[in-house]
Amino acid sequence: MSGPLAGLHVLDLSTYVAGPSATMTLAQLGADVVRVDPAGGATDTRRLPRAADGTSLYWAGLNKGKRSVEVDLRSESGRDVVRSLLAAPGSGHGLLVTNAVGQSWLDYEELRRVRPDVIVAHVRGRRDGRPAVDYTINSEVGLPWLTGPTDSSLPVNHVLPAWDLLAGLHVALALVAAHSERVATGRGRLVEVNLADVAAATMAHLGFVADAVVNGAGRLRDGNYLYGSYGCDFATGDGRRVMVVALTARHWNKLVGLTGTRTVLESLQLTLGVDFGEEAARYEHRDLISAILAPWFSAHTHAEAVAALDAGHVLWGDYRTVGEFVNDPLVSANDLFHQVDQPGVGSFPVPGPVARSAGWGPDRPGPAPRLGADNDTVVSEWLRTEGRQA
Repeated sequence: MSGPLAGLHVLDLSTYVAGPSATMTLAQLGADVVRVDPAGGATDTRRLPRAADGTSLYWAGLNKGKRSVEVDLRSESGRDVVRSLLAAPGSGHGLLVTNAVGQSWLDYEELRRVRPDVIVAHVRGRRDGRPAVDYTINSEVGLPWLTGPTDSSLPVNHVLPAWDLLAGLHVALALVAAHSERVATGRGRLVEVNLADVAAATMAHLGFVADAVVNGAGRLRDGNYLYGSYGCDFATGDGRRVMVVALTARHWNKLVGLTGTRTVLESLQLTLGVDFGEEAARYEHRDLISAILAPWFSAHTHAEAVAALDAGHVLWGDYRTVGEFVNDPLVSANDLFHQVDQPGVGSFPVPGPVARSAGWGPDRPGPAPRLGADNDTVVSEWLRTEGRQA
């Protein structure tokens, strides 16, 4: 392995998003990550979407660049394989990421018997041990009541597992921090990352908690408007839609100038007694502003509108389907992506690490492993033994 984390050897006994995304990040930065699955594969190895041969594209995406060991985790002999790998000699070994529940053999104190300086990062649902997943947590923090059309009377879930992904980044950072501490002190550590805590802390970091406590009920559902500033989606004359954001006074002045609405908006400011150069004023009067700007967009084709926005250095983005996105230069002409041949699936674009620096990580991302493909090589390399079967 190459990269800043080369020399770290991580066992991944996690499933779904949070844990696997954490270890994927570590693998992309050079760590040797071994995904351990029970015989036949964990439930996420078959999760949708799947390729024609049944390969989970979801699993392949979150487990690229790792190696795979498949053992009977219900048997003591299979568990002994995990214990032996965790006890492998060397300062870069003895690292485990898991989200296992009710598996007493993976308890931190039990694993300390295997290796006293073991580092275990445990992803849990809630601090009190109750289970939770991204979508059950998301419903509890209030965001579905802020998502979707303003005239909707129902909560609207978003499709991005944001809390899982944020939890994964916390896990990856915590594991590296714990390893750094162990190098300095010789001590291992149990790190617990609770999904509910990640969501609650993030809501507080972004001001949602303070807003509700200090100002009362907090913000309301606002459709596609950008909260706290000016941003809105507009339809062009040929039926396309673009999201336009005037985040700063400069952006605002450029947008007003290119749409030819300065006179009307200046008159509106005088009538209202406000200054649209102020972000809060733009947000407060967003409906009136959008009604004035909308005719300019509907009078221009998409190509004309985005050319003017580009020339004016105004922030904008297209609304695309996922099918359109994968053919966009953000994927097709981005050196972050490489065509990778995934066994049983074929070739498709796969991203490398998004944190890039010269010499970090492999030149090209690797595919996800076949289940159990590395049983013999991992045992041989980590334990420096020959012929032992997992």
